[in-house]
Order: sequence, then C-alpha cells, then structure tokens
Amino acid sequence: MFKCFFVKFPLCSGNIKLYSPYLMDHENHPDMPLVVDGKIVFFKTKNDAINFMRNNFCNVSYNDEPAYEFDMETFIENVRTGYHRGVVIDLLNIVFDYLSAIKTEEYPFFSRNEIFDFADYATFHREIGKFFQTHSRFSSINLIHFLYWFLGRISCRSIIYSRRTSPEIIQGKTLPLTVQTEQASCKSNKALKSDRP
Repeated sequence: MFKCFFVKFPLCSGNIKLYSPYLMDHENHPDMPLVVDGKIVFFKTKNDAINFMRNNFCNVSYNDEPAYEFDMETFIENVRTGYHRGVVIDLLNIVFDYLSAIKTEEYPFFSRNEIFDFADYATFHREIGKFFQTHSRFSSINLIHFLYWFLGRISCRSIIYSRRTSPEIIQGKTLPLTVQTEQASCKSNKALKSDRP
C-alpha cells in the first residue's frame, strides 16, 4: 500500500506554488512522486490533488499533515548553521527521489557522488559546515545552484492537472505498477457491485 504525502513547490521564482503527490511504499517501491509518461504531475491546490488521487486510485492512504514546504530559504539557513539537519536531509531526499523518478542521472556543477557524500555527511554529523572545509571543490553556493537547477528541471518535466490534461494523466502508462493494478481492481470491484441486484 502506498502512503500519500504532498509536497508544495515554489516555482517561477516562488511566484507559483504547486502541489505534488509524494508516494511512499516501504515494502516494494522506492519513494517517488506521482509520474505519468515521464512527467511529474502537479496540482494547483492540495484539495485538487487529494480528490484526484481518491477518485482514481484504490488502496492509497493519505497523510492529514500540511503539505511539506520545499523551502529554499530555510534549507540554505540550515546548511550554513547546521541547526536543523533534518530539514537539509529531508529536502535532499525529496530531490533525489524526484530526479530518480524522471530518470535524471547527470547533475550539473559537480558529480552525483559529491552530492551523495554531502547528504551522507549531513545525516551523521552535526556541524554540516565542516564538510565544505574538507571538500574544496564543493561549496554551499554550488549546492544552492544545484537546488535552483532542480526546480527548473522538474518544471520542464511536469504536467499540471486541469480539465484538459486530466484524460492524459488518467491514461498515463508509467504510474507505479501496484497503483495501476489497484486502479483496475478498484474499477472491477465497482463493476461487480453495480451488477448485483
């Protein structure tokens, strides 16, 4: 079973905020956003996202917490101070999951190994800033540039839910297999119930 959270992204320099369903299945699948035909699905409101998921997917539970804010300013502040390492780690994990979902292997500014090394260091060390002292090719500025690139990357590889795009999204062929199967099973169960006297 997938558990669905929501991430709110500030796009276009923060002037537009869109919501993305973020699916977690600790048993069978890696964490990933809702993706259709290689595109991340965004919604204009959290309610639109919830209604779409409930109407089209069975056996997905929902988290009642507010959407997770992809907050660049808070991230940058915590990279510099190391005050809340969890904020840094959570945001980087989202970045990795979203890039993996759209099959992006090459990162700009530095190698994937360097950003993974930083994520590992942030996981186990309190003073994040010391990482930059021992990795001269990798700076906090590079990290900030990387995150802005990430927001541009997912913007280019996305589709926004609307009445016009709804059929394309529903008929998409790259949804997580178990969700797609459950969707078919859900429709089948509804059909069986409708046939009963």
